[in-house]
Amino acid sequence: MNSPNQVDMIDSSEKKLKLITIEDAARQELKYIRGRMSGNIKSLLTPWKKFNTASMNGVEWGSIVTVAGMSGSGKTAILNELETGLFEMNPTEKFAVLSFNFEMAARRLIGRKISKAMNVSVKQMYSADLEEPERNFTAEQYQAAEAYARSIKDSPVWYVDIPGTVKEIINTIEHFAMEMPENQYRGILVTLDHSILVKKFGEQKTLDVLYELAAAFNELKKKIKSSFIIVSQLNRGIENVDRIQNKNLHFPMKSDVFGADALYQYSDVFMITHRPDMLKLDRYGPSDWDVDGLIYWHYLKVRDGDPMVAKMKNLLKYNRVVDFD
Repeated sequence: MNSPNQVDMIDSSEKKLKLITIEDAARQELKYIRGRMSGNIKSLLTPWKKFNTASMNGVEWGSIVTVAGMSGSGKTAILNELETGLFEMNPTEKFAVLSFNFEMAARRLIGRKISKAMNVSVKQMYSADLEEPERNFTAEQYQAAEAYARSIKDSPVWYVDIPGTVKEIINTIEHFAMEMPENQYRGILVTLDHSILVKKFGEQKTLDVLYELAAAFNELKKKIKSSFIIVSQLNRGIENVDRIQNKNLHFPMKSDVFGADALYQYSDVFMITHRPDMLKLDRYGPSDWDVDGLIYWHYLKVRDGDPMVAKMKNLLKYNRVVDFD
């Protein structure tokens, strides 16, 4: 009897990859172009005009978006806004969200939604504001929070709290897709927060996991109607004193993202959300940009566009990030 590893080797050696003729590829592309022209095929419009402008007018189906940043730079807030904002911005699109939130419990994500909807800080909502206790949650505000929770209870959003391996993540997505009623949801937006928390299998190294994850998502997007948003972390290089003191080195680079090569290769949009105020900078970059109340989204890779920097307004106290005009 063959061992499992021997079987894998035999199967792999005998496997043939599917061929597509240039005629078929051209036919598929022309069909997609006609669909975009008629409006039958659309990207998922996001709440941010600048993101829509930088990308293919939103999150395009069959794409991978990586959002990286320092802790506290708004990564989770971006995902949280997308979970509600995408449904508001695309009322006729039939899709579901599958959120792998390995860093934060699902209930805490709902708390952030309530914070955003009611324009109160999480600290006030948890009655933990000791400096201004009169601003803590009241009975009336709690009733409003209950009403908001009821209003979103039927939203097609599902959470996975417990971290898993790449194989477990892919199995979960595939089973979710098979069980999803096609007449209700025709696409799946998968979000993962964040990539470093994906469990290793056996003797895997973290970098190997990231390569496996990105490659698996890239393969899966060709099998089912799906898009992927991956959140990742910056390494400590951005905090280097020499970079802080040299304004020409302020901007984050691809090498600042942990495992960047793995994620960058497969991403259609590769973006770093950055708060210069967290580094105690008075002015930002070679053009001495403002810092107070601002977040900068650095689009390092846009597959069908040009790299750019977007200035955003920092409302993270209320779990929001908005376009800055």
